[in-house]
Amino acid sequence: MKPNQQYITIFDNREKIVAFVKEMLVDPRRSAHKWSEMTNQTPNLKIGYPGQHLASLILGMKGTATGARGNDIIDGTEVKSCSLVDQSDKCKECGTNVFKTQTCCPVCNSTNIRRNFDSKWLIPVRNEYELRMATIETPRFLFLITDYPDRTNFDNIRIRAFEVYPQESRGRRFNELLNNYYNYIYIPHIKKNPNQTPAPKNLFPDSFPFYMCNPVKIFECSITNSITNPEIQINHYVEPEVDRGQLESEQMPINLLSETEKRILMDNGINTRTLGYITESMREYLPLRETDKKIKTIGTKKHK
Repeated sequence: MKPNQQYITIFDNREKIVAFVKEMLVDPRRSAHKWSEMTNQTPNLKIGYPGQHLASLILGMKGTATGARGNDIIDGTEVKSCSLVDQSDKCKECGTNVFKTQTCCPVCNSTNIRRNFDSKWLIPVRNEYELRMATIETPRFLFLITDYPDRTNFDNIRIRAFEVYPQESRGRRFNELLNNYYNYIYIPHIKKNPNQTPAPKNLFPDSFPFYMCNPVKIFECSITNSITNPEIQINHYVEPEVDRGQLESEQMPINLLSETEKRILMDNGINTRTLGYITESMREYLPLRETDKKIKTIGTKKHK
């Protein structure tokens, strides 16, 4: 789990990351918000390709200039990005879309608004080749997410990056998730509905399945007053050359566990009544949850 030093060719990373976040994420978003006040069009700027640039700066490694095809990072790392920032919300009274910056519905003035925070990482596994690439051939997944640390304050943003290692023992649950999806959801659905493509595997940030993959956080930065007077601060950064095998994975909040899962840990001598978090070693006692067999179809749309 030690990054290949020969591929690390980008240095002075902290300074470059702060400059990139300002120039490519913060400033364009501020402009989009300014114009959305006039046009009432969404200010949501997709994170996909900017996320790959940011991944290279975080990892200190260049990409392969392949866009949506081939390796995202020269060492074979696959980059997945998602953003909960500037998702459109919905007025519960009249159904009108509402921006995060709007405190009431622009049509009916209702404050009864459903705030949406359901963005996720999409991992397509549409054949044996893609399954093998994701679980056997890919040495590392980098999961990037932009969200709000406080979901009532939409002017403060954070960016986090996590690594998952399919080829290592700590990544076996990630492989199990993808194998379960392919064998018990994708294949049965295709056999039953050959003209409909199932949705890709959805992996939600900060969820039970995500923590079961033993993600290692290597980066976090905060952007305070992102619209009004942005300030960018790197709060956590693991340098590109550091051996990830020496790092602990993220601790799972205990409130994500069901009562049954808590009892499993109790039966193995772990007193969940006094714990706030579940460590990587404790998660070894927990099984994956039963896979949801109901999935959405998406026609023939292709996913990266």
